[in-house]
Amino acid sequence: MRPPVGEVSRRAPLPRLAFRRLAPLLLLLGLTAPAAGSGLSSEEGYGLLRRLASGSPEERRAAAQALAAARDSSLVPGLVDTYFFLPRGQRADALAALVALTGERPGERYHDWVELVGRRRDLAPKPGYLAFKAELLARIDPRFKAILYDGAPARVRPEEIVFGGVPVEGIPALDRPAHIPASAASYLSDAERVFGVSVKGETRAYPLRILDWHEMVNDVVGGEPVTLSYCTLCGSGVLYATRGADGSERTFGTSGLLYRSNKLMVDRQTRTLWSNLTGEAVLGPLADAGPHGFARLPVLPVVVTSWREWRTRHPATTVLALDSAMERRWGFRYLPGAAEQRRAGVAFPVWLRSGALDPKAEIYAVRLGERAKAYPVERALQERVINDTLGGEPLVVVADPGSGAVRAYRRGDRTFRPGPAATELADAAGRRWTVGEEALAPASPDPEIPPLPRLPGHTSFWLGWYALFPQSELYGGPPR
Repeated sequence: MRPPVGEVSRRAPLPRLAFRRLAPLLLLLGLTAPAAGSGLSSEEGYGLLRRLASGSPEERRAAAQALAAARDSSLVPGLVDTYFFLPRGQRADALAALVALTGERPGERYHDWVELVGRRRDLAPKPGYLAFKAELLARIDPRFKAILYDGAPARVRPEEIVFGGVPVEGIPALDRPAHIPASAASYLSDAERVFGVSVKGETRAYPLRILDWHEMVNDVVGGEPVTLSYCTLCGSGVLYATRGADGSERTFGTSGLLYRSNKLMVDRQTRTLWSNLTGEAVLGPLADAGPHGFARLPVLPVVVTSWREWRTRHPATTVLALDSAMERRWGFRYLPGAAEQRRAGVAFPVWLRSGALDPKAEIYAVRLGERAKAYPVERALQERVINDTLGGEPLVVVADPGSGAVRAYRRGDRTFRPGPAATELADAAGRRWTVGEEALAPASPDPEIPPLPRLPGHTSFWLGWYALFPQSELYGGPPR
């Protein structure tokens, strides 16, 4: 297997001056070599971390000294979590212990150490880690204890799960929000970006100026319950079907937690954590691999386009209504770009990166089974039509430079080129096809030529996509 495309090492040495400041502490702790072994019980180890998190300066120094002397690297994940909660001016002892226990000096920031733990799989936490992590986070919101607990099935490393800056449901999801006809949406300008959704013939638009604040919509479209989950940090808005095989409906909220800068949703029925980008249950009851495997939400197509393009294509569409009461209650400003201004400069740790594209480069992501591919949106808009294959399956990616919209379809044995209009393609025989929301269909219906189904692609930043799909193919990149 080839190494991930353009992987960039995240090892950044601690500035020499900073390490010189740590040297006396390391000597005081009696440490000059990395730790090994597991000399402390869970009760002893997490007890020392509690003293480090809450004690007096003298108690913190003694706890750091005992942690380092124990040479127990399984306490590093808990020590990194504790480091986050220490005031910046009181981190020196903990930092010295981290350097001593790992033998590395990645930096002084909390993010540096989360990334180190991410790339060091040997730093597996001691039993009791999830309960200790929840205990720390409960200082912010006690509800974290219902999500993180010992024995919870996990499909990701819990030590890479970090606090995202808000409590549970601290970013309010929109639950079956009010919507209005396109003709009544005077608050939207033609150029504004919207998520466009079509389910069983019903169309709806979700303006980014609203989703930038709420990041989650639980709705019903075409009679089907759906969740539109939008991770603003990784630029991914993904539409999921949320009706279970037994007919039950699942609704989601913001957990307040992140994994590699990707939003983790929490379902309100079981308190399971789910990945915004993969749709997989990653921690909690539904992450358990039972007889039918772990839970994964079905992905539905969604497009990011201009309001003008969407309403022109779909005159009968509905669109979210502005909720002034919600705006006032939460202190939001439903204006284009307002949410982006408020979170400017916010970043979270991601250790798995690739230099193949700019981290914030927008890609269009397609998954077929276990295969995944990223298409740089800028290149797709230039080429307009990309005839490609993924895992042996022929597909076509269709991009509209006028609106920025990108869609993907299965193409069978056909090859397409741009048609006479933005909403049309032409095949090798010159036959015209209409670019629809649910299928690519012959412009002149023919019972002998079935429509080609749309694929459930979506956009994302390269940073967010690669962190969760490092084995993804990259259009225009080296073959995998």
